[in-house]
Amino acid sequence: MHLDVAIAWTDATWDPLAGCTRKSAACRHCYAEAMTAAASQAGMWGHGFAELGPAGPAWTGKIELLEDRLALPLGWDRPSRIFVNAGSDLFHESLPNAAIDRVFAVMALAPHLTFQVLTKRPKTMLAYLLDSEALSRIERAMGEIATDPNLTKIDSWPLPNVWLGVTAENQKEADRRIPLLLQTPAAVRWIAAEPLLEQLDLKVGTWLKEGPNAPGPKLDWIVAGGEIGAEALPCQPNWARSLRDQCAESGAAFFWHQWGEHVPCAGVEADPAPEPVKMTFSRVGAAPSPRLLDGALHQAFPFARS
Repeated sequence: MHLDVAIAWTDATWDPLAGCTRKSAACRHCYAEAMTAAASQAGMWGHGFAELGPAGPAWTGKIELLEDRLALPLGWDRPSRIFVNAGSDLFHESLPNAAIDRVFAVMALAPHLTFQVLTKRPKTMLAYLLDSEALSRIERAMGEIATDPNLTKIDSWPLPNVWLGVTAENQKEADRRIPLLLQTPAAVRWIAAEPLLEQLDLKVGTWLKEGPNAPGPKLDWIVAGGEIGAEALPCQPNWARSLRDQCAESGAAFFWHQWGEHVPCAGVEADPAPEPVKMTFSRVGAAPSPRLLDGALHQAFPFARS
């Protein structure tokens, strides 16, 4: 199985899981669901995980750990950022802890790689990271996977090379998911406001804390972008500008990924003048979406805390 997905904020994708189910508004044009359904015929990698029906692609609800893909990162020598499960969710409710343990074991065995984990299920993630037995289970899984018996001990927890994030496509999901993320032990905490469906308040001073030495947990990295799909809604420029400015005020890293299906006809290349009452957009469809916001690239990455 391989999802050929070009994502500017990562170097490669690693999909040790197959299958998922929809969770919130961000899932309504799920590229992973469509790609899995397109490969759902017997003998193809998507068979059993999604299907094409009269209403379009749909997950079946089947979710599995793919053992033949599990150890792939252990053969990658160059330090890279790796997006984990572009086609699924590591903290899906149907996935047993034993499967999550094995994914974490591989991430622990590859400290030269940075793993970017994104979930729409932060409650499950929080419970897993706070589980007092998780560390010993992961170390046992490392012993089953590693070829070197000396590489079966975790010296630092949470893993310093694992970034944990949540999708926050609207204020409702931000309010629900971000507080749970901030309770979760992590080297780096981030959100993907993609698709960005409305203006977000990320609460500078609370979720976005000013200065690198601000006490308490905070959001380290904000990734944002517009919606893609046949019925995608336009992303208003001021929504993107608001996130950019909140990150600038707090010092958080900001990455503007792309505009999505609809690109503003004015305000992308030009200085941010006051917007008209009705912004006009051009539709790019399958063409690569422009990445400039007010004429500038925003592609910052966070620094992992020790």
